[in-house]
Amino acid sequence: HRLDGQLQLPRVTSYSQAMEYYLVGSDEGFNELGFPDANTWQKYMGKPAGLSETWVPETLEYVYGARSKRRKDFDMSSYCEPLFVISERALHAIGGTLAKYGEILEIGSPKGFYFFHCTNVVEALNEDESEIVWLDKAQAWIAGINRFVLSGSKLKGQGIFRLPQANFRYTFFGE
Repeated sequence: HRLDGQLQLPRVTSYSQAMEYYLVGSDEGFNELGFPDANTWQKYMGKPAGLSETWVPETLEYVYGARSKRRKDFDMSSYCEPLFVISERALHAIGGTLAKYGEILEIGSPKGFYFFHCTNVVEALNEDESEIVWLDKAQAWIAGINRFVLSGSKLKGQGIFRLPQANFRYTFFGE
């Protein structure tokens, strides 16, 4: 994503009249950064608490290779979700807001990028009205959520948050 006003985000149903919330994806045409292997990425899945106390900066690789002609000047990428890769430019523009809802973690390489890890967890999902794909409902194992319905009363004052359902992988951003 670019921070130039061209961001188009999917809408999420909320019973809050105060703010709309969005799941952020990545734009096409950019060469995003990712972990070199799935095991490294997996160790950050499902972590509701902060990572900063034990954080060791990770080395990332361009998804399409460093020689790709795809653009490398993105400002935010969800490729490593629940960790969002943000550019130094984005950090200067919105880092103060991000820091209110999580932590900024240094990336070892390439330079000029950071992770945003949202540590603000809110139980706002209305499971009865949402469209949930269950792996095993009895054990509350969620494969995915096709439509989110969120409780507005639980979202008051929440600009960025994650849901505990589905292994904490969904991060919502307010307007």
